[in-house]
Amino acid sequence: MNLLFKTYRYILSIISLFYVGYAVADELSLGAAVGVHTSPYKQTTSKVLPLPVINYDSKYLFFHGLGGGLHLYKDEHNEFNFLAEYSPMEFKPGDSDDESLKRLNKRKSTMMSGISFIHRDDWGLIHADFKKDVLGNSHGMTGDLGYDYRFEWNEIEITPGAGFIWNSKKQNDYYYGISSQESSRSGLKAYDPNDSFSPYLQLALDYPFAKSWKASVTARYTVLSSEVKNSPMVDKSGIASLGVDILYTF
Repeated sequence: MNLLFKTYRYILSIISLFYVGYAVADELSLGAAVGVHTSPYKQTTSKVLPLPVINYDSKYLFFHGLGGGLHLYKDEHNEFNFLAEYSPMEFKPGDSDDESLKRLNKRKSTMMSGISFIHRDDWGLIHADFKKDVLGNSHGMTGDLGYDYRFEWNEIEITPGAGFIWNSKKQNDYYYGISSQESSRSGLKAYDPNDSFSPYLQLALDYPFAKSWKASVTARYTVLSSEVKNSPMVDKSGIASLGVDILYTF
């Protein structure tokens, strides 16, 4: 049961990365999804997992993947939201085949909470959020600022987007830093990163193939900043996410 719950959190977290605020009020969707997310850590493999999905948006409340919250203000073009979401970012020494990384401390996933802003217009959508770790695992903060534009091509809704993610120094230090004690134990060089900005590109394809049914494919590639890439824990210059889901809207 514990493994199933962790798997569910993992997949929905991937799907929630691609929510850009185009949902219609009072909408409930149920479906199934398959997702994959590459790990930035050395010799740690990606996982492909299938799971159910529940999305809901109303005048005052919303829930999508592992995130939910309250609409503090909402009109045709703008939203100000209070949000809380599970952050699946974690490091388990046993998941890596690198012997040095096996001697490091575990980095836990956490719950993030903060505010978000969305503006919709004919020329596209701007979204921004600012969140803080509320469980005291990383004590860090993150921000996301992006732009998306949706158009149709042969009944397929296509939404390309771009943006960047900001991680505070404490956030990077917890997930990518190496303390002097860990350095002595593992043989890796001690590392103390600063805050970082990581740009990303994403693409979503939505295809309504029957009444109330829709299939979606979403992909994102994030270029890791030098503060992350220079960590002895990391062996990649970027990470990719991919999600495929089928939803029925009531």
